[in-house]
Amino acid sequence: MTKGIGEMKRSYVTAAILMAVVLSVGCARRPAIEYWFVDSLTKVFPDDPAGKERLKAATFHAARGSNASIQLALRPTYHAGNVYVDALALKGPGLPMETARVRWVEYVVVTTNTQNTPDDELLRKAPALFPDALFTEFPISIPKDQTRSVWVTVRVPANQQPGEYAGQLRLRQATDTVASIPYKLVVREAVVPAKPPLAVTNHFNMSDAHVSQFYGCSPYSSAWWSLVTNYARFQAGYYQNSVRANPVELVSVDAPGGAFRYDFSNFERFVETFEAAGVKGYIEGENLMERERRRDSTVMTSAWVVEGGKPELRAIPYDDPRAQRFLNSFLPALYQRLQERGWTKKYLQGILDEPNQWEIKAFLDTAEKVRRLMPGVRTIEPVGLRQDVGFMKKTVDIWTPLLGTFDDKMDLLRKHVTEDGGELWFYTCLSPRGRYPNRFIDTALLKTRILHWMNFKYDFRGYLHWGGNHWGPEPLKDTQPVINQGRTYLPPGDAYITYPNRAGRSLYSSIRLEQMREGIEDFGLLTELAKKDPERAKAIAYEAVQSFQEYVRDPAAFRAIQLKLLDALRNPT
Repeated sequence: MTKGIGEMKRSYVTAAILMAVVLSVGCARRPAIEYWFVDSLTKVFPDDPAGKERLKAATFHAARGSNASIQLALRPTYHAGNVYVDALALKGPGLPMETARVRWVEYVVVTTNTQNTPDDELLRKAPALFPDALFTEFPISIPKDQTRSVWVTVRVPANQQPGEYAGQLRLRQATDTVASIPYKLVVREAVVPAKPPLAVTNHFNMSDAHVSQFYGCSPYSSAWWSLVTNYARFQAGYYQNSVRANPVELVSVDAPGGAFRYDFSNFERFVETFEAAGVKGYIEGENLMERERRRDSTVMTSAWVVEGGKPELRAIPYDDPRAQRFLNSFLPALYQRLQERGWTKKYLQGILDEPNQWEIKAFLDTAEKVRRLMPGVRTIEPVGLRQDVGFMKKTVDIWTPLLGTFDDKMDLLRKHVTEDGGELWFYTCLSPRGRYPNRFIDTALLKTRILHWMNFKYDFRGYLHWGGNHWGPEPLKDTQPVINQGRTYLPPGDAYITYPNRAGRSLYSSIRLEQMREGIEDFGLLTELAKKDPERAKAIAYEAVQSFQEYVRDPAAFRAIQLKLLDALRNPT
């Protein structure tokens, strides 16, 4: 009996050993998910081999009050499902930072490359998949032998104690931890101002058709106002400080006896919603006129007219007497309401986006009307400086020239500030291309970030882009919508820098928008340094930007310049 028990014990031990060997062999053969850190200024592609662009050290530097982006590349040797990445609290000399947010980078389709751009300025030839959208929902699946990256954003509180903080990313499949991945974030003494002194506006499409298509809600419904609130909060998180609110479209109108009466309640609520969310600065009243993008097109005015006995908003020729009657009644009513709300000084009126020489009469007629009926209200106009802009001298307060059209016209622009008391912004859109920076998907992320170093170097006070969310029906598959009645095929990503979050009635970010935000923070740090050491600030800016077409292009070289900026802001007063 005793011998039988002993044999049974030996059998159990032998079986256990054999099972351990089997499990050990099985685990050794089990495919792995390879992971490595990549600079967040570097785009990660599906075919990137394991370890490509691997950082030598997982150590990152950030100013207080900034958003630090950290990118982790993943590449499984098997189809990996139920993948999660968790960011644990960073621990160091100050309070733990529980502000790390993890998103994953989705690939989008680029059908054709940006035209008129040298090959060495393009990341790869199209058609191809490019990383851009940032999504929040986990888990994700990663196909075998495909590389994908996750994007970790650490929001560093402005009062965080400087020092080295240890962070950890937990890579898991379902509930099983695959790896614990350490990294370090060095919080520097420099502090990004809460409101960098730069006007920032991305134009967001809130048209009825657009909102209905992507969010399924109608104007002024509770769902619509929820969408407006979410849009406002999102934009505030990326330093948008200009409320684009068109009073012509937002006003309610009735016409008893044929005389218009205007109710600005929705316009005011729209502005108040954005300001409550933190979008505080200018109110952009948008343009009073529009036209098709061709030489023989008629300049139109968006005007309320009586049709079938009730007011209707229509686009009619600017010289139509009905258009002039509308402006003559609407502008004074709007002006009175702006005065009552104390908004006159921050309200900006657009006239005609990018006016051409053959449209000057229409532009001047309407600009003169704004000057006369809304005294003290400033005007703003995006325009290319390859044409004579003398007509803007007395009609436009904020000149917003197109980057790439004023390399040799800086003296003219400075005179607008020093002699005319005007203000300067610049904008990008379909252009510039070539070696200029812009926000296109098929070019380097440094081109997006460096825009705001140019703002500092050349003393511009604002930045404008038309493409906030002008999506086509399939934003991930068609990043190049056709506009202008089918005549203009856009460069990849020009139409939008966000993606629709339909379920959340909000927006998803992109890696381009993340770098734009960090570029604005760089601008804020440069302006802070300029207060105490203007020559040092200029010297650091020059290292990054030598001219509009010559600027740092290597992420490692940019990081070295960034560290110089952070070092120069030690012991802030």
